[in-house]
Amino acid sequence: MRLTITVRRYRPGEEDALWSLLHTTVHRVNATDYSQAQLDAWAPQNCPTEWCSRLQRTQPLVALAGSELVGFAELEANGHIDCFYTAFNWQNKGVGGVLLKAIEREAVTLGLPRLYAEVSITAKDFFLRKGFTFDAERIAEIRGEQLTNYAMSRRLV
Repeated sequence: MRLTITVRRYRPGEEDALWSLLHTTVHRVNATDYSQAQLDAWAPQNCPTEWCSRLQRTQPLVALAGSELVGFAELEANGHIDCFYTAFNWQNKGVGGVLLKAIEREAVTLGLPRLYAEVSITAKDFFLRKGFTFDAERIAEIRGEQLTNYAMSRRLV
């Protein structure tokens, strides 16, 4: 039996669970495309001090399977998607698609003409399958490490 994935807004008190999901996913899923030093810079063991205030500011969408937190994503007012993560043990089970549909609904409600993101090497194929186009290869510097990512976008209207 497959659980239904539901999406709701982040709730105060979920900061540690969301950081744990991000950290574990980055280190398990992205390890095929990035070095250990890059992974440690991207998702250090200890939650950054600004994490809680960031979540309070961005109010990410959170995906749940029953009561289990299985993903989250942020949509900024200009259409930028940030922090788009599916738990490592929920990869390829539809969580990302459900999160992206929720983002699309919100973007349409806000009247946004397009969505855009800087996605990891690992996530590039997911976004291509969802209709995003490749705009440019980029190098992001995070905590002194350089990581390749891809600027991608999709028109909504």
